[in-house]
Amino acid sequence: MPKLLLALSLLAVSPLAFAQPVPGFTYPDTDTARRFWQPQFGSQPVRVEKLPDGSACIALDAEFKAAGERVCWDWFAPLDLSQAGSIIFDASTTNAGLADLVGIYCGTPNGWYASIERGLPDAWGPVVRGLESFGTEGAPDGWGKVTVFRFSVWGAGPGKATFRLRRLRIVARDPHANYIRNGSFEAPGVGVPYAWGSGHWGIGNLPWAADMDLWRKHFHLDPTIAHDGKTSLCLDNTGDLPLLRAVSACITLPKTTVGTYILSAWLKSDQAALPVSVDCGGKGMTANVGAEWQQVALKGLPPQNDTAVAIAPTSKGKLWIDAVQIQPGDQPTAEFHPNDGDEALIAREKLVDWSPPRRTAEVAAGRSITGPLQAAKVSIDADGRFLLDGKPYIQHSLGLEFITDLGMIDVVAKLGFHDICIEINPSITTDKLRSYFDRCAQVGLRVIPWLDGAIPRERFIEHIKALKDHPALLTWYVIDEPNGEEGLKEANARYELAKELDPGHPALINYLSNKLEGHRGDIYSTDVYPIPHGAPTDAINSVARMKAAAEKQHKPVWMWLQGTGYAYWMDREPSPRELSCMVYGSLIAGARGIYWFAQIPRTKQCLDEMRAMCVEIDALTPALSSLQQAPPVTCDQQGIMCKAFVSEGKLWVLAVNTQSTAKSARLTVPGAKGQAEVVFEGRRVPVTNSVLQDRFGSYERHVYRVGAP
Repeated sequence: MPKLLLALSLLAVSPLAFAQPVPGFTYPDTDTARRFWQPQFGSQPVRVEKLPDGSACIALDAEFKAAGERVCWDWFAPLDLSQAGSIIFDASTTNAGLADLVGIYCGTPNGWYASIERGLPDAWGPVVRGLESFGTEGAPDGWGKVTVFRFSVWGAGPGKATFRLRRLRIVARDPHANYIRNGSFEAPGVGVPYAWGSGHWGIGNLPWAADMDLWRKHFHLDPTIAHDGKTSLCLDNTGDLPLLRAVSACITLPKTTVGTYILSAWLKSDQAALPVSVDCGGKGMTANVGAEWQQVALKGLPPQNDTAVAIAPTSKGKLWIDAVQIQPGDQPTAEFHPNDGDEALIAREKLVDWSPPRRTAEVAAGRSITGPLQAAKVSIDADGRFLLDGKPYIQHSLGLEFITDLGMIDVVAKLGFHDICIEINPSITTDKLRSYFDRCAQVGLRVIPWLDGAIPRERFIEHIKALKDHPALLTWYVIDEPNGEEGLKEANARYELAKELDPGHPALINYLSNKLEGHRGDIYSTDVYPIPHGAPTDAINSVARMKAAAEKQHKPVWMWLQGTGYAYWMDREPSPRELSCMVYGSLIAGARGIYWFAQIPRTKQCLDEMRAMCVEIDALTPALSSLQQAPPVTCDQQGIMCKAFVSEGKLWVLAVNTQSTAKSARLTVPGAKGQAEVVFEGRRVPVTNSVLQDRFGSYERHVYRVGAP
């Protein structure tokens, strides 16, 4: 919880500022607000909007004409932030998908402090920016001399949006600030600790990947034992199973006046002396943990970017972990200090709906696949459709960054995927790669080999020559995320080489999301992983931009979507609704291939949704690939994407709510009448005068099928 809220004293500092105190973002009327707020770069004037509870907020209306266009507003108020730790305000957005980058600035006479991050909440939720996350522009005069607060948004595409702000508050700097998110494991979820995993995106090792219920039994939150709050993390290393460890999501430790940091954690076990290693930032120590709570500490951690905490028992036994902190100095506090953002993230995560979208039990059950595969001709037609033996094919593959056991391939087939994308690192020989291909063909999986850019040219050539005629091969993925002039040059060379060696298969380059046009490969491809710090629309908008460019070149669009988390910068994996929203939004925006990154999700909810998506994408493939003209479909609600397709005498309408708030919507489907079957859900809705009405839950999708007009 915030220890102190600093008062904001608003004094007259320029002719634009009103010479009387005004608390926060609250004004009695629009005229008063406009005396403090000034639009910049041609933005529209601010207004005051009354809320249903009787309170008011600042409303900032924007109309973006294109992706990358900026809107901006300045609030003039002298603020002494010299003792502040973070800035917090509440925000809500109409058409939140249009907010790409969001900049918070604090201006002084000679320069700015700037913090630019992605996305805004659609429903009311807190936005937290720690002062240490701010960079500088120009030569700012110090946090005690702030005269302007700036709110700025860069659009993700054309359209209208409204940004609402209220309850600005400044949290005082805590001399014992904790840089670990959710160090006391109190953030809500579905049994997996927010911002904590086991050191990788997903689970890629047996026996865990084949039985994730087993993994969750041994790596879980324990609501019955805690040192701080109500919950601890329990690692149950018993039996003959591999030892589990807990690894935090990445954190940044900025430079501090006291020089170094100290990591501490409260631990207890069911052993008299369980040896436990504690590591962070290249430093480590070992403690013997007994049956009573004890605080262990690791001193001397230097300032650094993107580091993580690892707590790992080195022998069998149960270990409980709680109250993990990284604090400035060389002495930990006995009491737990929540991270400045913990209060806001707990409030946000309480609102996450972890239930699946509505569907029948048959679809929800997913499927398994079996081999062996038959060789198939792969091609791309003049309309940019990816074809398998002349028929449109929408790949939806599970990505694996590594394979330590061929049994992982069996797991992917059992889960129901038709395709698998496997990273091939430089140490993998062609014989080893052939063993992957052979097992995939045996169980019925087509392979997208992701060839690591560090593979020497000689081995790259050897791989392609040896496996270009293998029945499991779908397409060559020649390099991932090339960057810089030399990186892009090498990517182009590898693409050309792959096409020369194997003209019978498409080849692709997966680009960073800052390059969504001019893709050199046969297929457009990028990756965007927004959850939980962004929104599904972050991925969907990237697909739309790729599609606009790919269409001119008659190329298909494939999209890497986030299927895991609890590691690195992604503090959790997507909920089922967030996942299906990204899939359906991407399909509507033009994607015709989906990969999920990477390994097996930790939550049952996310994995079950992936399995259901395999069934749904296969059923939708004929409609999504159809070249028949479909009527334009419209919706009366912002934030609901919709599009129609005609296939086999039926009109299919895909619609998805891209916001977390539920909506009742009217879809106008020209020529439709009678009743619309809601595919995958086992229900029907009436159509009156070409209009159907339905309710869309948080991030919910619906597919309607009616007779073609």
